[in-house]
Amino acid sequence: MSDISIPLREVRVRPVQPEEEPQWNALLRAHHYLGFRKLCGAQLKQVAVWGDRWLALLGWQEAALHCGPRDRWLGWTTWQRRARLHLVANQSRFLLLPSAGRTPRLASRVLGLSLRRLAADWRARSGRPLLLVETFVDPARFAGTCYRAANWLPLGHTQGFGRKRGHSLSYVAHGQPKVVWVYPLHRRARAWLAAPATPAAWTDQRNRIAMTPAQLEALWLHLRRVPDFRSRQGQRHPLPTVLAIVLASRLGGAKTPKESAEFAARLPLEHLQRLGARSLAGSYRAPSYNTIRRVLQGVDPVRLEAECDAWMATQGAAREPSEALALDGKTMRGASGHDLQEDGTESTEAS
Repeated sequence: MSDISIPLREVRVRPVQPEEEPQWNALLRAHHYLGFRKLCGAQLKQVAVWGDRWLALLGWQEAALHCGPRDRWLGWTTWQRRARLHLVANQSRFLLLPSAGRTPRLASRVLGLSLRRLAADWRARSGRPLLLVETFVDPARFAGTCYRAANWLPLGHTQGFGRKRGHSLSYVAHGQPKVVWVYPLHRRARAWLAAPATPAAWTDQRNRIAMTPAQLEALWLHLRRVPDFRSRQGQRHPLPTVLAIVLASRLGGAKTPKESAEFAARLPLEHLQRLGARSLAGSYRAPSYNTIRRVLQGVDPVRLEAECDAWMATQGAAREPSEALALDGKTMRGASGHDLQEDGTESTEAS
C-alpha cells in the first residue's frame, strides 16, 4: 500500500473502545516484531485513524520502576520515585500498520497527536494525573528519528538487564541496552517531579490508608491460614507476620521488597508486637529485606490472594484487592511471564 497518499492534517488519534481491544491486540501480535501479551498496571490503548482506516497503534502503561537515566535526569531519591512514579507513563508499544503505507512524517505526526490528548485520556481511563512519558528504543533496530522529530529528549542508555521469565525479582543481563527517551507533558513537569515536596495536586491517594493496630491484627489472623512453605529451621518471623507487614506496606504505597522492608523498619513497637514479630533483648525486630524477598518468592499466591480478599471484604479498604497487591505491575510473586527490560517494559520504536 505504498502508493496511498494520506493527508497528515486528516489523521486523528483516539482511545481504543472496549469492543475494539481484541482487534488492537491481534494487530499488535501480528505486526510488531516483539509481539504482544498485555500492558501492565494502569494502561491506555490508542489508535491513529484516517477516516475509518487504522494507521497506527500506541500502548501506554505504568512507568518503569527503575530507570537510571530517567531517575538521574529528575534527580530522584528513592522516596521521591516511590511517591511520584504514578505521574509518569511508559509507551510500551508504538506500531505503524501496513495500512499506513509509506507516508512521510506520519510517525512523528501520530506521536504529536497522541501527546496532545494523552494526559486527559490517561486521567479519564486511570483517574491519575500525568506529567511525563518515557519510552525505550532499541538502537540496534531504530535511530529514534520519529521521537526526535516529535521533540522527545534522549537521556542515555539502560544497563541491558531484564527480568527473568516467571520471576519478578530476578534480573539477568540480556546485552541489549535501550535508549531512554522522555517527553514532559507540562513545561514545569521536571521541576514538579524533582521538587523537595510533592505538591498536593500531584499526590497519589489511591490505596493509601492508615492501618490501626487492630486492623493489622485482623489481617494477621486471616494470613495464619496461608500455608508456610519454609522449613522450621532458620525461621526468624512467623509467615503471617511477614505477609501482614508486606500487605500493609502495599496499601501504603510500597512497590518493592526494599520499600516494604523500609516500611517495616518504621513500624511502631506496638504494631510489631501485635503482629508477632521476633522479640530480641526486650525489643521487637522487623523482618529484613532478605526475609521479605524470600517470602514473596515462595508464598502460594492463590491462597494469599484469597485470604487477603477475605480480609478486605471485612474492612472496605479497597474495591479492587488485586490492585493493592500489585508488585511492579504484577501479582505478589510475579505471575506474569513477560520478558521485561531492566526498565520494566518491552518498549520499542515503531516498526
